[in-house]
Amino acid sequence: MADSTPPPMPDFPPTPPPEPTKSHTNAVIAGTTAAAVAAIVVVGVLVADDDGSSDAEPAPIVTITETETETETVELTDQKIIDRSLEIIESAEADLDAGLVPDVTVPAADPAPTEEEEERVGPSTSIGSGTYLVGEDVKAGSYKTSGPTDDMCYWARNKNDSGELDAIIANGILEGPGRVTLNKGEVFETSGCEVWELAE
Repeated sequence: MADSTPPPMPDFPPTPPPEPTKSHTNAVIAGTTAAAVAAIVVVGVLVADDDGSSDAEPAPIVTITETETETETVELTDQKIIDRSLEIIESAEADLDAGLVPDVTVPAADPAPTEEEEERVGPSTSIGSGTYLVGEDVKAGSYKTSGPTDDMCYWARNKNDSGELDAIIANGILEGPGRVTLNKGEVFETSGCEVWELAE
């Protein structure tokens, strides 16, 4: 009986896989891109409602801005300050030589005070403890007080502020309300009294 076994095949070295060609690579990229587009379309169809509207909210837009800041440090020396000052002066002199006059507004002088304003800012019509020249520090006239602040209210009309006894024109000690008339040029001295007010 004859042997039905096929004869053995000769041993050949294994064949390496073929190198991908450019057209093969382009076909793979095109196929991958087409698959990605198809996946996006399918997802879009699945997300869409029956009426074609989409429930998906649009993704937020993120903007990233990169800035680079360069800081230049300038060292000011006395010489640099002097040089810059001289440049400014020379520029101003050049402007003046060219007939350019800087636009400078000089404020107007305050007008002279009126008689009413002088009276308001003139001598005081209220007198507390102290020594006053009548006509300059306090207005001349008749003043009244409600009396002492503590134990004793002293007042004196003097010829001058020497403090000598013979300079006293008149003086007094009040235990209650009082009144005194002051003339221009006199020196009025008071202590321990409530405020003296000019009597109207």
